[in-house]
Amino acid sequence: MTDHPTGSASHAPPTLCENCHATLQGEFCHQCGQSVHNPIRHAGHAIEEFFEAFWHLDGRLWRTLRDLMVPGRVATNYLAGHRQRYIAPLRLFVVLSVLTFFLGALTIHFDSTTTIDTGVETAAITEAQTVEAVERERDRLLAEVAAAHAGAANIPGVSPALIAAEVKIRGEAANRIAELRQASGDPAAADTPPAAAPAPIPGKGELFSLETFDPERNKVEISWLPGFANDWLTARVGDANSNIQRMEGRPDLWFKAFMASVPSALFVLVPVFALLLKVAYLFTRRLYLEHLVVALYSHAFLLIALAAMFLLAALGGWLEARVAWLAAGAHLAVWAVGLWMPVYLWRMQKRVYAQGWALTTLKYVVIGIVYVYLLAIAAALMFLARLAQG
Repeated sequence: MTDHPTGSASHAPPTLCENCHATLQGEFCHQCGQSVHNPIRHAGHAIEEFFEAFWHLDGRLWRTLRDLMVPGRVATNYLAGHRQRYIAPLRLFVVLSVLTFFLGALTIHFDSTTTIDTGVETAAITEAQTVEAVERERDRLLAEVAAAHAGAANIPGVSPALIAAEVKIRGEAANRIAELRQASGDPAAADTPPAAAPAPIPGKGELFSLETFDPERNKVEISWLPGFANDWLTARVGDANSNIQRMEGRPDLWFKAFMASVPSALFVLVPVFALLLKVAYLFTRRLYLEHLVVALYSHAFLLIALAAMFLLAALGGWLEARVAWLAAGAHLAVWAVGLWMPVYLWRMQKRVYAQGWALTTLKYVVIGIVYVYLLAIAAALMFLARLAQG
C-alpha cells in the first residue's frame, strides 16, 4: 500500500472534502467552501486559482475605486445594503493609508546634503572686519528675530523657522569672531568655544535646545506624576532632543518622520470626523457607525487623491528636463486634484445626507474648520511622539 497514489488515480477528483471530510457534491465543498482541486498537485489549477482570486479581488477593487470617483456613490450604496460589491471601508482605508504614504516617501525626495534655508541674511556678519562689528550685527539681527517672533504670535510653522534663523546668526557670528581673532594673532582664538546654544526667544519653550541633553539638569518633574512616569518622560525628551540634533539641517529626515506620523494621526481622527458628522446631522437619526462609514470612504478618496498628487508631482519632476510642456501639464494636474478634493467632500456630504445646499454648505464649512484644526494638532502630537522614539 502506497502513501501517494500514482497514475490516473492521482488525478481522480476526491469524493470527500480534504479539509472537513464532508461528502462533495460539486467543485466546492458545501460545508466549508474549499475547492475540490488541489493546487499543490496540479500546476494548472494553481495558476487558475491565483488568477481567479486576483480577478475576484480586482473586480471588487476596481468597482470600489470606480464608484469612489463619484461623490457619495459608494457610501450611499453601502449604507443601502449593497456591501458585497465593495471593499469594506475600514479595510480600504487601512490599505490606502499604508500605500499612499509609502508612495509619498518613495516619490518625494530631498538631497540628504541639502540644508534648510532660514531666509536670514548674514552677510553683514561674515564681512565685518572687527569683533565689535560682528557682535553689533549679531545683536541687531537677533533683536529682529525676537521682534518677528513676538509679532507672529502663535502662527503655526513660524517658530521653527525663527529658531533656525537664530541658530544661524549665532553660528556665523561665532565663526567670524574666531576667524578675526586668529588673523590678529590673538592667543585666545584657539580657546574660543563653539557657538553657544541660542538663548530662548520670548515665548519659546526651553524643552529642547541644541546643547547636549543632560537628564539630571533637564529632568522632567511633574508633581502629580509618579517618579517612574517622570523618568520615562525624561528619557523621551532626551530621545527627542537627540533626534532633533541628528535631523538638524536634514529636510529628508524631517520629511520621513512627518510621513511616518501622518497615518497614525488620520487613524485617530477618522472616528472624530464621524463624531462631527453625528453631531452635525443629529436629527437624521443615523447611527454613529453609519457616519463612520461615510468618514472612512471620505478619507479613502482623499488618500487616493493624495497618492495621485504624489505620482503626478514625481512625473512632473521627471519630465521637466525632457518634455517641458508635459511637465507643466503634470504640475497643473496636481493643482486640479488638490482643488477637487474639498469640492468632492462637499458634494459627497450633500448626496449622502440629502439636505439643502445652503444647510449642507454651512455644516460642511463648520465641520471642515474644526477638523482641519484637530488634524493639525493630531499630526503635531504624532510627529512629536515620533521624534521621542529612541
